[in-house]
Amino acid sequence: MSFDRELLSTTLPAYDIGEELGQGGMGVVVSGQHRQLDRRVAIKQLPVAFAADPAVRRRFLSEARLLASLDHPHVVPVYDFVDREDVCLLVMEFLPGGTLRSRVTSAAGFTAPHAVAVSLACLSGLSAAHRRGVLHRDVKPENMLFTASGVLKVADFGIAKVLGGPGTVVTRRGDVIGTPAYIAPEQVRGGELSPATDVYAVATMLYELLAGVLPFPDVEEEMALLFKHAYEQPVPLREAAPGVPDPVAAAVMRGLATESADRFATAESFGTALAEAGTQAWGPGWMSAEQVPIMDAGPIISVAEYPSGPRRAAPTIAPAGSGIVAGEREYPLSYAPTHGTEGIATSPETIATSPETAAGPETIAVSPETAAATSARRRQIITAAVVAVVIVIAIIVILEFHVFKVGPSRLAGALLLMMTLRETRALLGVSVVLSSCRAGCLAPEAPHA
Repeated sequence: MSFDRELLSTTLPAYDIGEELGQGGMGVVVSGQHRQLDRRVAIKQLPVAFAADPAVRRRFLSEARLLASLDHPHVVPVYDFVDREDVCLLVMEFLPGGTLRSRVTSAAGFTAPHAVAVSLACLSGLSAAHRRGVLHRDVKPENMLFTASGVLKVADFGIAKVLGGPGTVVTRRGDVIGTPAYIAPEQVRGGELSPATDVYAVATMLYELLAGVLPFPDVEEEMALLFKHAYEQPVPLREAAPGVPDPVAAAVMRGLATESADRFATAESFGTALAEAGTQAWGPGWMSAEQVPIMDAGPIISVAEYPSGPRRAAPTIAPAGSGIVAGEREYPLSYAPTHGTEGIATSPETIATSPETAAGPETIAVSPETAAATSARRRQIITAAVVAVVIVIAIIVILEFHVFKVGPSRLAGALLLMMTLRETRALLGVSVVLSSCRAGCLAPEAPHA
């Protein structure tokens, strides 16, 4: 379909309407420029036939509101939408970096680490959507877009549910169930959908990136392909691509399990397993070497950058009313959220226990320098105490001999008493000095600057 420039200009008066960027079964995409914000955007116009259908417009409005609530670096943001009788528009971020399909084609394929890293970015965005209760339902390379700086963003959330794009299959009721090449078995069977539905599609996409073929190759007829997805096992990844490391292949094949209960329950758990498999295959830090931006990915980054260790489960909490069952996610203990010291991994290399600390919680280990200083203070205190005792004994002897035993006359006794009092005051002054010395010896030393 062609776009009506005058209609778009009238509908979006704040934008300068640019050239057509592409078109397909989901409508036409046109570039635009917000005059005041000086921001380039992509404007998606849905086909006129769909815009004229009240039921489709109602679904479009509902999905647009939900899409606008998603805020994640790996999800294409929706800036605005228009719902009128003659036109339905979505105003989104402009992404000039092309699709994943075009990048793979121009690069003549990806290396295995690069393919896994790109999939992790996709899973990070899907995980954020799942926490909001949003399923994509139509994950495929054409819906993975790139910014100019190379950041992958997942596009067309929920749009597949409303319309369906090229190659999608629609039931008699008009509900889109996905693209045949990437469709999950429960979508074909009409079963209950869950985050594991998107996990299957990502696993299919990663299989194709690693092997260069789809899990069910050489099937051109759509109904036959749907049947295979629903009831048959895919070709093992190691058979299609023997060079793929075993841990990576095992994670992908689990994501392709026919029964959703046998797959990873969430996009985050699949991403964590893939990241850890990459670490086992290519070593810690492999993700950094690929230079693929992966943001807001939590434990996925941890297991990709560090060796795996003892693991524990932490709850994944879904918002009330989201329809998503709360599950569990795993990551190394040393990188898990903790309260105090709970959950911190210990090892002989990280915690050294001395005989003093092993004795008990009340035993304090001291250094040799501290012990020597304490011993010197004790010796000074003991010496001062001995001198004080000697002085006290001398006072008693003086009083006993001069005042009470001698004294032939009152005058001599008075003189002796005055002399004794003078000596006593002097001795008391010495005692005060000794007390100050003792207090200084016992006071703790000021910390060094």
